[in-house]
Amino acid sequence: MRVLLLSSFDSGLKYAGRVAEAVAALGAEPDLRVPTTVVPRLLGAEQVAAATARPVRFEPWADLVAAAAEADVVVPVFEGPTVERFVREVHAVAGDRMPVIGSGYVGMVLYDVVAGYLSRSLADVLAVNSRTDLTAFAAAADGLGLPDDNLLLAGLALLPARPEPVRRGPIRTVLFADQPTVPRSAADRAYLWDRLAAYAERHPDRRVLLRPRHRPGEDTFHRMDHSPDAWAASRVLPSNLAVEHAPIGGLIAASDLLLTVSSTAALEALAAGTRVAFVAEWVNDAALNPRLLPSGLLRRFDEIDDDRLGEPHAAWLDDVFPAAEGPSPAERFAARLLAVAAGDVPRVHQRLWDSAFHTGRRATDVAVAARTAASSRYTPRRVAAGALRRALRLVES
Repeated sequence: MRVLLLSSFDSGLKYAGRVAEAVAALGAEPDLRVPTTVVPRLLGAEQVAAATARPVRFEPWADLVAAAAEADVVVPVFEGPTVERFVREVHAVAGDRMPVIGSGYVGMVLYDVVAGYLSRSLADVLAVNSRTDLTAFAAAADGLGLPDDNLLLAGLALLPARPEPVRRGPIRTVLFADQPTVPRSAADRAYLWDRLAAYAERHPDRRVLLRPRHRPGEDTFHRMDHSPDAWAASRVLPSNLAVEHAPIGGLIAASDLLLTVSSTAALEALAAGTRVAFVAEWVNDAALNPRLLPSGLLRRFDEIDDDRLGEPHAAWLDDVFPAAEGPSPAERFAARLLAVAAGDVPRVHQRLWDSAFHTGRRATDVAVAARTAASSRYTPRRVAAGALRRALRLVES
């Protein structure tokens, strides 16, 4: 059974790689590919190597659509609107031979909860990361008259079924997981890093690592405007503070405390038994942390400086690690995908495609696109007329 997994950014490829391992363990043939057109190519060689050990092919978007139409299962790991576009294009090519579609989220769902669900809702299997997400998605489906039997409470595919017990030893290594756009402004970002430097000075016996989301010159789905590398180059840092670009998985395993505003790296740290604190200098939608309030882990830097750290609330851990026993989240996702492809579980894609909501959504998108093209300054006729005028001016001169 052929399973095509697609992504265009590093965390997406890491997610696809975990699912690829799980489907391979079940006897299927995973095929990892990255589009080179339509969506920005955001993957360098080091990012690919850090994401998966499996072979990865780079191909134009149109070739991926054609390949998807011939596959048994397709898992497009893109941002929501791109998932929807891809599924629509594959549907147009494949027709009755439509492959089983799987979709999911590469991190915590902290914003655009309903919009993100709707963009992925054409999937036969939508892997859901938490019980809170499942409630929100099911409510959206109910309100719009959509079937919700494609929702699979699996947990985040990057994580194990349950977290390791928290390590309680002394704090010797602290890892700060930076985010490209949280906070966004240069002043807020510099303030955050300055507090980290002050923390390092306050605790000279601790090694403090600042881990940027990506290296200068690399890119991810969220574009970084203000780099911690530039900040570090402009200051004399404490000797125990360093900017570190090594793969975050290894850094988490070697750390005793992870700090972040709202990065999904916090869940990876909890899974590894590393203590976590969500830095709460800002608590607002832009910081993506209101949905983290139930965690019990939000702390201001004054509290973090004094080691007044929280304990994760049991109910929140149960929410974000819903697959507490048995197969891992990636294994649960893979098993359902292959069960649907084998006909052991009914498909739901066509019912979703034919629903009043999605039929109307496609019609609206077509109508809006037509109006946008009609009102554009750069219609084909205007472009041709402009070229003719420029040519005439050259002749006259």
